[in-house]
Amino acid sequence: MPDPHVLYVVTAVVVLGLVVWVIVVLSQPEDDKPKLDSHAEIRDDPSVNIMGEVPIDVDEEEEPTGPNALILVTAVGRTDPGLKRKHNEDAYAILEDHHLFVIADGMGRHAAGEVASQLCVDAIRESFHSEDFGPARLPPLPKRASRLRGSILVGNDRILASARATPAYAGMGTTVVAAYFSPNNQRVYIAHVGDSRCYRLRGDKLTQLTTDHTLGAAGIRGKSAGVLSRALGVEENVEVDVTMESPLHGDIYLLCSDGLSRMVKDEVIQSILEKVKDLDEVNRQLIETANQGGGRDNITAILVRVDDARLIRMTMSPPTSVARS
Repeated sequence: MPDPHVLYVVTAVVVLGLVVWVIVVLSQPEDDKPKLDSHAEIRDDPSVNIMGEVPIDVDEEEEPTGPNALILVTAVGRTDPGLKRKHNEDAYAILEDHHLFVIADGMGRHAAGEVASQLCVDAIRESFHSEDFGPARLPPLPKRASRLRGSILVGNDRILASARATPAYAGMGTTVVAAYFSPNNQRVYIAHVGDSRCYRLRGDKLTQLTTDHTLGAAGIRGKSAGVLSRALGVEENVEVDVTMESPLHGDIYLLCSDGLSRMVKDEVIQSILEKVKDLDEVNRQLIETANQGGGRDNITAILVRVDDARLIRMTMSPPTSVARS
């Protein structure tokens, strides 16, 4: 039988160790504690705030909003088959009532890519119209970010189901990029899977806000660099990247399929965005330039302009009459 004195000493050491561990955890600085484990990297815009994560209160039902819109968003979209493809496998949607803009770039044999991209866009549209964003199967995010991620995952489920039900659709998939604006609290949530991109022009600086999910982005060089490392409709569980921005008056957001970004260099995109003021004309010129560069893929672009709602309300308000005695 073990010596009782030894058991007392061992027990005391264990208890003391637990007490020290609890004290260390409770005294740990808030910034050093583990962040929310999630598929989303919610970041504030570095040009507006210090680079880093925005505090996320997932218990909050909704982010604080004001009674009036702080920003107004205006959008135009355009798609083109390009010069080399028989089918246009891109799809896009502009949901003005929800301030939501989506582009999907499909892939697959026998035109299955256009089926996948349309299934994705339709699923997102229907999710927002019905407010059914699928089961809560992932770590929580702020309400709007969760809606956007959930609608994309619904699209993933539908593509997989369709591919399993129809042999000709086996192996189909799609990329997706979406921007979901919240005018009353001056936010935009950007979600993507694959290599469709979102850019932002602010002043004289064009910034790519998404990171391509390709082997090249993961460090692979050569012919395989452009191969997708992530897409919808490939696996049951897909990771959706979500970022958050604070849009400013005058910002231009560009969502596009890789038929544009691969054919037109960023500096040329920026030059067109800066020189042309009409959004529809900008879109036309971007697609024309991509075709002039070879048009090797379908080309789809959505442009979103951000305006200060308060300035617009001031210009539209009737002049105040002044009583004279």
